[in-house]
Amino acid sequence: MKIVLVGPAPPLRGGISEHTKGLYENLIINHQVKIFSFSVQYPKIFFPGKSQYDDNNKSFHGAKYIINSINPLSWSKSASKIIKSKPDLVIFNYWHPFFSICLSNIAKKIKYQLPFVKLISICHNIKPHETGILDSYLTKFYLKNFNFFLLMSKHVEKQLYHYKKNNKSIVRFLPILKNYKSKFKKNNLRNKYGLSEKSKVILFFGLIRPYKGLDNLLHSIKTIFKKDNNFKLIIAGEAYQKLNSYKSIIDKNKFSNQIIWYNHFISNEDIEKLMIVSDLLVLPYKSASQSGVLSQSWQFNLPSIVTNVGGLSEQVIHGRSGFIVEPNDIKELERKISVFFNDKLSDDMINYIKSNKNKYDWSYYLDGIMKLYEST
Repeated sequence: MKIVLVGPAPPLRGGISEHTKGLYENLIINHQVKIFSFSVQYPKIFFPGKSQYDDNNKSFHGAKYIINSINPLSWSKSASKIIKSKPDLVIFNYWHPFFSICLSNIAKKIKYQLPFVKLISICHNIKPHETGILDSYLTKFYLKNFNFFLLMSKHVEKQLYHYKKNNKSIVRFLPILKNYKSKFKKNNLRNKYGLSEKSKVILFFGLIRPYKGLDNLLHSIKTIFKKDNNFKLIIAGEAYQKLNSYKSIIDKNKFSNQIIWYNHFISNEDIEKLMIVSDLLVLPYKSASQSGVLSQSWQFNLPSIVTNVGGLSEQVIHGRSGFIVEPNDIKELERKISVFFNDKLSDDMINYIKSNKNKYDWSYYLDGIMKLYEST
């Protein structure tokens, strides 16, 4: 089968780009696959980070970089090239209303020229994390071009039905390499990071944005950290906001020597190292759709504590792979962190994760896509 993927690809940074790469590498085993990616994704004026590109990642061999998100001529050119390739299936990646007009125009032209080609939209989000006044209109504008959807949580599927009741959708968690074998050893990495075997390492990973709840995590650990110097918190991810409020909490409670902070884009290899060196992932989000970070934690057998927002609770089996707490409940978050370490739950949770990864497997994910392709 001839398949076209529309979405960001390396060297563009981020989870959506890595997902496109992984989807290509797994589909190409049995199909002919092309990627149509962005020559311009975000104009610099709209991008809050330092760079949209991973300096360590070269152009991906399966991708054509021709879509300019703000240039209609490129949309027409991209659609024409996709149509010329005569695909059986075109899979669009959608994650933000900013791209609605661009992607909708490409999809509309493909539908007009190739009415029997199946179009599937993988929706990483339906509603953006930080909303604008035009978001609802732009989301509806995009969704009207599609009838078949793959979502990564039941929460996002419910959001889809709010906008478009007549559709066919399947939910699959963001996939991982289920049988991945790391070349890194925990004890060796701890030496490199200046950590000891006794260190109790908590990881907060991802872009630093207000909805991620880092302030709540810092408040929840202040008493725990004062009582036990072996506790360490790694904060890893580029900040998309000012950090004064977080640093104020740290300075006020005098545990800066127990914080390891990496305020920059984290490469895939460094993500792996940080997850292996840590004992517990904590995602204290105030709002969410779902989290690619949680899927990665399953790949590296890392237990987690998450808040009951969006689809986060769908990815954690309470008491088995981690804990679920209510959002903004700082006392309960503190208690669950203490229970995890005091009751020495790490080994049991790691063994549970190792034995229950099937729902994250790429084969299960591709099965969802094929079921959508075969449906009418």
